[in-house]
Amino acid sequence: MKFSEDTTIYYRSYASGLIYFPNMRISNENDDVVRMICNPSTGQYAILPLDLRTGYQDVGGFLGFDPIGKQFKVLVFKRRVDDKLVYHIMILGTENMRWRENICPLTYGPYGYRWEHICINGVLYYIAADPDKEHDMIGCFDVRSEKFKFVHLAPYCFRYWSPKLINYKGKLGVINLEDDYYGGFSLKLRMWVLENVEKHEWSTYAYTLRAENKVVKVSQNLSVIGVTGSGDIVLANHNLYKPIYVFYFNPERNTLLCVEIQGVREEEEWFKNHKVYCFVNHVEDLRFDVMKTTSISPPEQSTSTSSI
Repeated sequence: MKFSEDTTIYYRSYASGLIYFPNMRISNENDDVVRMICNPSTGQYAILPLDLRTGYQDVGGFLGFDPIGKQFKVLVFKRRVDDKLVYHIMILGTENMRWRENICPLTYGPYGYRWEHICINGVLYYIAADPDKEHDMIGCFDVRSEKFKFVHLAPYCFRYWSPKLINYKGKLGVINLEDDYYGGFSLKLRMWVLENVEKHEWSTYAYTLRAENKVVKVSQNLSVIGVTGSGDIVLANHNLYKPIYVFYFNPERNTLLCVEIQGVREEEEWFKNHKVYCFVNHVEDLRFDVMKTTSISPPEQSTSTSSI
């Protein structure tokens, strides 16, 4: 698959084998920016029906997957009305597709220009902004019931580098990574794992990654990509430089494995503005037909419930 441009490269969402791009330009001749779903395993892509865009605050959105009902849903936050958060939601893969407008009684919307989020076992987690404070909430959207909950973050989660939400052995985790500013190692990694959603209880871990015995050095700062099913924390570089390295850190064994990725655009010259994005635990879905996501129906309105 090859497209003209993703106008906001940080806004993308992955869930169970599908990728959602909210601001994609399909060709150079077409200036319209569309919301798009693609299946990288089959090469299919489909443009979602138009919704009522209201400005910068709705440029993103999240893709979630309900493993019980086997449904994908796109969630887009729109605007605030009378201290309530309005959002649109769409179920993918149905014959009669349409956006539904719902209202969340609480006002904790996504925080930050990257809209950090992750879907774990049918719950879509995202970093939320409290109107009275900063960076102290995690939004929890149940994809099946379409209900919200909000969890208080552990102290100091946001006092270091940009946080990354992860799936750590089926539980929500937050990772902050500090590097040495010059690329390479050593790196300090702090991780918080949500042990009890109802009681807002977090466990805390701290690690230092070293590679004194390795000859590999990265030219730019690393980022946390995610966590494998076996508990390895995966790190890589978003900037596309040859060679490409992916690192696997196992906190239980305190081991660091380096893997070189070969065969990526070897026939082309690389430039600094090229980016590469990695996903962990990819699920190859050859049965989901993204071409069913193109029918259009008028939106309907409803309300949703929330709790803290």
